[in-house]
Amino acid sequence: MRKILILGLKLFLLAAVAGLALGLTNMVTYAPIQQQAILAAEAARTAVLPAAGSFTQATAPEGLLDAYVGYDATGTVVGMTGTIVTKGYGGDIEVTVGIDLNGTVTGISVGGSSFAETAGLGARAKEPWFAEQFIGTMSPIAIVKDGGSVDAITSATITSRAVTKAVDAAVLALGGMTLPTEG
Repeated sequence: MRKILILGLKLFLLAAVAGLALGLTNMVTYAPIQQQAILAAEAARTAVLPAAGSFTQATAPEGLLDAYVGYDATGTVVGMTGTIVTKGYGGDIEVTVGIDLNGTVTGISVGGSSFAETAGLGARAKEPWFAEQFIGTMSPIAIVKDGGSVDAITSATITSRAVTKAVDAAVLALGGMTLPTEG
């Protein structure tokens, strides 16, 4: 009986030390991880709306995680960006979309911290060739298989459809925003 108690106490101490170490690691890394997420979001906005030199956060329309208005160097509105999350084959996919004042897509960025599409298949949605297909398109946007103009990723139709539908939904949501004329 005594051996079981000693073994139980050792196990408890080991679990307590491991729990404290994990808690301390989380405490030390939380702020840098959040800062990296902010920098990644800023980089995505800049990439999808290259005409903008600065961004101001706006009230996100329903369905979008966030929305930003982009301004050029003179303070004139040049477009908007929005981030939407969709369900792909492997889980959530975060898509950031930029549109100009006419509702034309200026760029998309695919990824997010929980991006888990299949390597070599759905993960190819992050490749430049896939995102470049959306530039210059307007809603409705669909893959070729569904009557649209976007080429799906071979063997990754679910991911291709998810990203395409997310881009279309973001374009529609952003197009309905009321914009300020100057920043």
